[in-house]
Amino acid sequence: MRGIKSLELTKQNVAIAIFLILLTFLPRLFSLSGHWATDEDLWMQRSRDFFFALDSRQFEDTFVAYHPGVTTCWLGNLAIWFTAQQNNFKSWFRSDQFMSPEMLARVRFPITFTTGVLILVAGFLIYRLFGNQLLAGVGTLFLAIEPFLISESRRAHTDVLAALFLFLSLLLWLCYLEGETRKPRRDPVLSGLCFGLACLTKSHAGAFILFLPFMLIWYHYQRRIHWAKLLLSTMLWIATVLLTVLVVWPYLWTIKFGNVPLSPLLFIGSGALLLWSWKKFSQETHIAFSKTEIFLIGVGLLVLGVPTLYAAKVVITEMYNALIISHGLPCRFLGEIRRNPGPLFFPVMWFVWSGLLTLPLIIFTIYRTFQIRLKEKKVFRIAVVIFLFAVFYLVGLSYVSKKISRYIVILLPSISFLAALGVMQLAQLTQNKKLSYFIFGVIFILQAVPILRLYPNYRVYHHPLLSAKWVEENTSSITGAGLDLAADYLNAKPGAERLQVRHTWLCKEFAHYFVGEARSYYNYAPSAPSFDYDLEYLYDKQIQHNPTDTHIRSTDVSKKQQNQEAVLRDLEHVISLNGVDYVWIYRVIKPAPVDNPDTSSQSVEPEK
Repeated sequence: MRGIKSLELTKQNVAIAIFLILLTFLPRLFSLSGHWATDEDLWMQRSRDFFFALDSRQFEDTFVAYHPGVTTCWLGNLAIWFTAQQNNFKSWFRSDQFMSPEMLARVRFPITFTTGVLILVAGFLIYRLFGNQLLAGVGTLFLAIEPFLISESRRAHTDVLAALFLFLSLLLWLCYLEGETRKPRRDPVLSGLCFGLACLTKSHAGAFILFLPFMLIWYHYQRRIHWAKLLLSTMLWIATVLLTVLVVWPYLWTIKFGNVPLSPLLFIGSGALLLWSWKKFSQETHIAFSKTEIFLIGVGLLVLGVPTLYAAKVVITEMYNALIISHGLPCRFLGEIRRNPGPLFFPVMWFVWSGLLTLPLIIFTIYRTFQIRLKEKKVFRIAVVIFLFAVFYLVGLSYVSKKISRYIVILLPSISFLAALGVMQLAQLTQNKKLSYFIFGVIFILQAVPILRLYPNYRVYHHPLLSAKWVEENTSSITGAGLDLAADYLNAKPGAERLQVRHTWLCKEFAHYFVGEARSYYNYAPSAPSFDYDLEYLYDKQIQHNPTDTHIRSTDVSKKQQNQEAVLRDLEHVISLNGVDYVWIYRVIKPAPVDNPDTSSQSVEPEK
């Protein structure tokens, strides 16, 4: 590896490496028990179910979700296993105590730590691609402080893991196509490994298969790579993807077609394809295929492809449903309440959660890269691929009916890289080294401070140039934000353990932090309120009217967003984060008891 040899272990490089490691991990790994977000309870349950399925060797039960979230469950399973060494897990893990902030932090930790490691690996691959230590450092830095990437990396969920594994798969492909390795077989194999893990984490990562041919065609014409070499590397990649998926997901070990188990066929077929591709692949010799080999490749892919599609039919079906069916809860977008907010949703939401200079830097990258395309051909090739990759996912997600803002995470690593490339190109315009470092420092401060100052509530970030009022009126709030702080406020009251709080379904995470009794408004009779406090959430206020696109198909959870019944109450406290009001705490005013004089209380002495 040519780049690694030129990487000197100077004091300056060691200091930079330590700084990047600290910047990557410190903002992520602390205060993991707070700000419980929607769906995290589901992934805690799924990780627990995954654990018990493995423990009882009921491998078919490791299919816990269509996402399929397998890597998330493995990492959550790791946290549960460590906890099980100290507790009677068979009783405690099945009790309500499992859903606690302490257990949430434990499940989050391996997921958060893994995302940090993947960011550092991405920085290393950027160095391999360009042989530029400064670009690798800036690229790692931008990945570490990307606002929505850092906020989502602290959740027990799937999106960040899928995004980073997919980004690593893309970078490894580029390392291979640029010839930045002396062992060319290694990069397609590692790329296939990362892509398999990405697909096992979040199903829409699989759409990369549709992008791959365009990237290979681009490099065929740009670098004159022979089609036979591209085909062989693709075979090596596909075989690794299939083996990764088969090994990591125990559910696939149990798949049968009728009474015939499919896993042996898939294991043998994928292994044979991997060994054949590995043996045939050689950097020094010319690669060519005979007609017989081409025929056998086609038959082999067909034999592998059909059982693979059959085994993944549940995941594929749910992906199709996401194309045509919107999310059950509507969202507020640009002043309207809609179930499907339309094709502008993801571009606008990406800008709302982007860094202060991210968009200007990407625009400059596009301009500058095109300007130097003949002089810096390698930079031009790579920038085009990564830009088209981001556009591919942005456009694809925009025309899917089911739209959730966190889906944009899939393209954020590539966006961060383009912004980092813009920083480098901007600094190169000056020949003054001190001025270049000054530019780096100013950009870092403007990018990092607005997000890092919100620790640990990174999810309430919005672009500094947007007013809090505009964000509140035109975008749906992030769920879970501020509920732990509302619980802290009420927990500080005397006799908090005796307080009763009514809340909506969207406030259900509040109960994990409150020491008193917290129940949904369904369980109370408004005509005779027995609760002491009433909670309202920003999301409740944002979607309290009917959506304008009522004709859109959606999953039906509309009853969960119904407004609370009116009670006599007084606003006592508001939880505000980053200028936006998230939680309103109302003290319920109960009617004063009516004294009924008891006329029979006067006793009459009996006659003697």
